[in-house]
Amino acid sequence: MLREVKPLAPEVEAVLREKLANNPFVRFMGVEVPELGEGFARFTLEIRPDFHNSQGFLQGGVIAALADEAVAYALFSLVPEGEMISTVEMKINFLAPAQLGVLEAQALIRKRGRTLSLGEVEVTQGTRLVAKGMCTYIHLPPPLQAA
Repeated sequence: MLREVKPLAPEVEAVLREKLANNPFVRFMGVEVPELGEGFARFTLEIRPDFHNSQGFLQGGVIAALADEAVAYALFSLVPEGEMISTVEMKINFLAPAQLGVLEAQALIRKRGRTLSLGEVEVTQGTRLVAKGMCTYIHLPPPLQAA
């Protein structure tokens, strides 16, 4: 999924970085975000033993969660501040097990629509492809403010 990443305007990146800093799930998981771009995000995750399943492999839900968050932030880079998004569908193929080390999720928005958007994600460990996914998000209006 190689592509030239267009940098974000500094103010847009600052908003996304603040959103990441205030995301309790991202903090809990220990996700790092070395790169954000227009319609692009690269997330990394150090595998911890408490992320393992009963067989000693990384539990697939952790991989899916990392993939979903990466695609969401790639999409956040393209939507107006205050607009909400929500995952409506996710398809992920688990291609190789992981046990130790660092995973990397690279997410790219393939279609930014008015109501629905589609993102693609690859989760790798070094040069090995661990998972490949497609995520569909719905765009929601900002919540109404109480009077």
